[in-house]
Amino acid sequence: MSDLLKPGDVQASPPSVDLAGSRPHFSGTPGAQLTNSLPVADFNQKRLIFNEFNRPGQVHVYSAECRAGDRIRVQMYVPVLPRGGAVTPAFAIVGQSLPYSADVHQLPVELPSGYSAIVAPPPSRLLQPVQDVLTRVRYYPGPMIDTRTLVGGRCYLVVWSPTNQMGKYVLQTGHRWHLRWTYWLQLPYFWWQIRGWFGLSRSAGYSALAAIFSILLVLVAWRRKK
Repeated sequence: MSDLLKPGDVQASPPSVDLAGSRPHFSGTPGAQLTNSLPVADFNQKRLIFNEFNRPGQVHVYSAECRAGDRIRVQMYVPVLPRGGAVTPAFAIVGQSLPYSADVHQLPVELPSGYSAIVAPPPSRLLQPVQDVLTRVRYYPGPMIDTRTLVGGRCYLVVWSPTNQMGKYVLQTGHRWHLRWTYWLQLPYFWWQIRGWFGLSRSAGYSALAAIFSILLVLVAWRRKK
């Protein structure tokens, strides 16, 4: 990953894509205001948020508690779906005393006193799609916000479509890998979830389960015979 951007920078064409180590997050429908936002554990651990707009003009707001000096990195991805139906949204980071963004007037929510925002509008064009090594799904990488908080408090991630599009979107938050052993044990489950969300075949999963089950039967038979 490249060096940290200057505070408040929005990078439209990220030089690299790092999907590895991201925990998938499939949430319900977040609220449309800061007051009824959907809580996320934090914005530090790498996470892929999978969600969709199912009606025009919908706004999704996520939130997490941040400490002073925390790095907040968010990148937008457009999923390559076999039957279409993806959306290219705008998103913004909202917090207390963040570096000011000139596009703050585009926000679909009102900012409380003392809060500011960094806005990443939808890209004018999409670059070459990238493929995730584990799931073999593809994404078009979009804009990225990489900044730091100046004071502690609640931080918000606001997602919306300026053109009132409907469809699925993906956001990657965080910069730290999940290093607990439980994360690695869940990789097959993550593969299953993501492939299903994309509407892609999961026959390889059935084949893998059948192979594992066959091996277990052979081992049990061998132990009994022994």
